[in-house]
Amino acid sequence: MSWIANLTACSAAVLLACAGAERSTPAVDSMLAGTPTPVRLGDTVVRRPRVGDSTTPADASLMPSAETAQSDTARGVVRRVGPDPVSRLALFPVGSVDSAPLALDGAQLSELSAAEGLEVMIRGTRSADRAMDVAPGGAIVFHVGHFKVRALDGIEAHDGILVDVAGRMILETASGTRTVIVNLPAALRTKRGARVFLVGPLTRAPQAFGVLREP
Repeated sequence: MSWIANLTACSAAVLLACAGAERSTPAVDSMLAGTPTPVRLGDTVVRRPRVGDSTTPADASLMPSAETAQSDTARGVVRRVGPDPVSRLALFPVGSVDSAPLALDGAQLSELSAAEGLEVMIRGTRSADRAMDVAPGGAIVFHVGHFKVRALDGIEAHDGILVDVAGRMILETASGTRTVIVNLPAALRTKRGARVFLVGPLTRAPQAFGVLREP
């Protein structure tokens, strides 16, 4: 997959130096408030409301809408089925050979396309329609309102928006949690505002990464 880069083979020259992983929540909080207090790499903080400060994440589209808040959920790997130009995206459940795939539809198809091969959690509604080109007998069409990348080949992945705070790139998740990224890949350093995924612990260089939506 062209959008996944395995950083194992990358040169150390394209990685940022890790300055340690001691936790310092007050320091991170000060940074988010706009003060110049230094922050150690690896710190994580949940934004606290302030006067004049919005608690909305950097990208509100990451949050489930009211329409999908109480709707269906499913988890599986995104795969493309059928030949182009009539191929379509489907979700194949993980860990159950008996579970049928779901044909994916909805406004976030372009981002889901960028998540091909990744394990995701989707939220939305199951329709009465069936896609005959996805599985024998047809697959239920699932209208996706929101999704989150969860893993790649069983390794935990993180999904969020890249935010530049006081000169440091921060990953902000849908819940508003912000984490300083250790050894941000060189290909992502100019992607402020992009929705990305990073595979592996954020306390070290990601094992793989990709862009789900350009800034």
